[in-house]
Amino acid sequence: MCTTGALRTDTGYLLFKNKDFGRANFEDRLVIEEDVFGIAGVETWAGTDPNLDRFSGFSLGANRHGLLCCDSNVRTVPGLNYDRLTEIALREGADVPSGVAAVERAMSREPYIWANLVLIDQSHVATVEVRGQQLKATLHPTDRVARSNHHVEMGATPEDDDTVTTGPRLRSATGRLRNARRLRNVFELQESHDQGDSGICNHSSYDTVYSYVFERRGASTTLHVTQGKPCENPERQAMGIPLGPEWSPGAVAEFQDAYPSTRVPAVV
Repeated sequence: MCTTGALRTDTGYLLFKNKDFGRANFEDRLVIEEDVFGIAGVETWAGTDPNLDRFSGFSLGANRHGLLCCDSNVRTVPGLNYDRLTEIALREGADVPSGVAAVERAMSREPYIWANLVLIDQSHVATVEVRGQQLKATLHPTDRVARSNHHVEMGATPEDDDTVTTGPRLRSATGRLRNARRLRNVFELQESHDQGDSGICNHSSYDTVYSYVFERRGASTTLHVTQGKPCENPERQAMGIPLGPEWSPGAVAEFQDAYPSTRVPAVV
């Protein structure tokens, strides 16, 4: 279970995600290429044995054009991992409309596990609700949006994987985002416990194992990341993502060395 969202500020725009997982500890795996950066998605998100983790797609990421995208689970059904759609949006899209179009093309070919996607670029904020081969894409007229683990436009169902905490978390995130103006406000949102242990910072049946914010300013993207529960680890690492002209093998190695994970080396 995850809480996600996007916000436009006076200095640029942000995409955020609290990654909730089926165990209290998790190590990220990275993909760092000249045109795209991704934090690998995991098909076995509820698994208890890290040796059995199956990685595919991107849980969240950014590309050199300034498109940012992330996802969250809704309902586990037969189909491809929705993290692949986040990767497709970032590899094929130069902005939100072209990223959404890439997702539509992929879904027309094969069904995907139910999910929510959030996308933002310099001009647009969008959500995409994924339901097998059904898709509901919404361009939001506001400069902010939040999502959790149910469909808003297409409607929640009793069979969704989380029917208890997703509603309160979305209300909390939406309420806090309504008054957010800057990066610090998003950090506070990610650390919050408006519903106690099952708040946006989750200590209940699922644990928040990473907290991320992508910050786009001009032509550069910075990742603010902390491993573990953000209320316990509020000092995030601010890491410039080497994309486009900033990419080099040395920059990739430096980023990998600084990143809070002990997984295998970044894929280059």
